Amino acid sequence: MIQIGINIAVKGESITSPLPPVNTIAPVISGTMVVGQTLTTTDGTWTNSPTSFTYQWYNGITAILGATSSIYILVQADAGTTTAIKCEVTAINLFGSTVVDSNTLTTVYDADAQAFITAAVITVLIEMTAINELTIGLKANNLWTKIKALYPFVGGTSTTHKYNLKDPRDLDAAFRLVFNGGWTHSSTGATPNGTNAYADTKLKPSVLTSNSTHLSYYSRINNTTNAIDMGVRNASNNSIRFYIYYLGIIYSDQYNDLTGRISGAAPASNKLLIGTRTSASSHKIYRNGVALYSNATSGGSLIITESIYIGAANYSGIASFFTNRECAFSSIGDGLNDTEAFNFNTIVQAYQTTLSRQV
Repeated sequence: MIQIGINIAVKGESITSPLPPVNTIAPVISGTMVVGQTLTTTDGTWTNSPTSFTYQWYNGITAILGATSSIYILVQADAGTTTAIKCEVTAINLFGSTVVDSNTLTTVYDADAQAFITAAVITVLIEMTAINELTIGLKANNLWTKIKALYPFVGGTSTTHKYNLKDPRDLDAAFRLVFNGGWTHSSTGATPNGTNAYADTKLKPSVLTSNSTHLSYYSRINNTTNAIDMGVRNASNNSIRFYIYYLGIIYSDQYNDLTGRISGAAPASNKLLIGTRTSASSHKIYRNGVALYSNATSGGSLIITESIYIGAANYSGIASFFTNRECAFSSIGDGLNDTEAFNFNTIVQAYQTTLSRQV
């Protein structure tokens, strides 16, 4: 607390004039800690009759430019677990001014993260934090808009696992998952049984942009089962397919296969696999953010009208090539270049580490 007073000399002695305001109860911030929501501070309780108040909001030790009223609307830059939002309130009277801090609020939630948390009824703090940091990281690296569907497999049940972080409505149009067959749901992810389990994303490749696509699958199980982890194929024309196939890693899209293993033992499958195309002449596979294989085969048109499955391939409406590799994250969207794939991997690995399930 800072006080400024006035001393007056009378007949050689110093006496104190009426004092500046003295705070007896600190200001208190209230409001919802979500980007876009409004926080409000009280003035607190004072003696010595303040006549006016001024305000300055802070994030940590940094004064927020232009935030000089008793209300403050949270912005994206405030989002995160290292946030420390407070308001500095100055009380003023005729004899001086006194500055005090409000309480400090921590952890501001991204609005999209909060929408998912609410829809999926995520109540465990570490899971809420992981979703929040995942969303913030994707946005900060300009990856959020490149994703059509993102399945974080958090919460431990089929109900929580079905939601698409990009659009957490319980609708086919929101690309939420519909689980079929034998799945095991836990805090580490969703495990298909390898015989009849698949999840329908309701997302058809035809809604993606030709020559700018990606699929990702975070497997927590290392095996060489001859299976398709996610994707869709056209039964009438086997060359039309869009999938991640693990037997040495194949990413296929728009008529072209990109085979990760030409010869030798298959690499470990308990990794984040990303298959992507960023142009008609750039087609790559990444494992844990590192580019493994690429080619320059020409792309085609994503004319497949069946939806993508996770845990198997949608073979013109029939699930086939079932996998038994536990999935802890999956996404579908636009193509990722080398930098984007590296950043994407870093963010997803941090997400898994927060949940203590990174492999």
